[in-house]
Amino acid sequence: MFSFAKIATVATLALGTFVSAVPVQDRTLEARADSVTSILDTLTTTVGPIAAQFSTRVFCTVVMCDSDSVSCLGTLDASNATAAVISPIVSDITSAVSGAVNQIKALPSGTTATDDALTSLSNVLSSILTPAGDVAAISGVSSDAIAAFSPLGNALGDLVNEVLQLVAGILVVLRQTLDTLLNGLVGVIDRLSLSPLLSALGL
Repeated sequence: MFSFAKIATVATLALGTFVSAVPVQDRTLEARADSVTSILDTLTTTVGPIAAQFSTRVFCTVVMCDSDSVSCLGTLDASNATAAVISPIVSDITSAVSGAVNQIKALPSGTTATDDALTSLSNVLSSILTPAGDVAAISGVSSDAIAAFSPLGNALGDLVNEVLQLVAGILVVLRQTLDTLLNGLVGVIDRLSLSPLLSALGL
């Protein structure tokens, strides 16, 4: 007659056999898939505060205190939206994005990504393009200022291409899914003339 101790031992051995029966390759590919999403989520955390400077550095900082004037603190001012202000921010973002692209490229052959990666990718793009779009929408912003955003096109286009190569599915459908997740930001991409990114999105 089995004792409870023997039953527990048999159950433990059986569970160990079941876990061992899962192919090591499958578990490895699953871990790699998670790593793609992790890289993208980390990138969002990194570039979000940097991209937020597109707005904070273009704030009108002159505060009128007399009763006949209205403070312009907290409004976006075209006179501050210059290439000199925008370019260093763009440089920091493209550096971070390029680093993430290199990390993804360095993943072992056979790595795939789940649909979750598309959501994470859209979060990266939104965190950058939303504040950039706010600046591009300022009345009177110069063409030089808009041109300063152009390096984002190549960097983000490369990122999109790398991720889409790893997500299983029909490319056209994946692009449509990503466009839907971007929820209106396609207009911002066009306004900023980020042609390489438009191309990567199939637009």
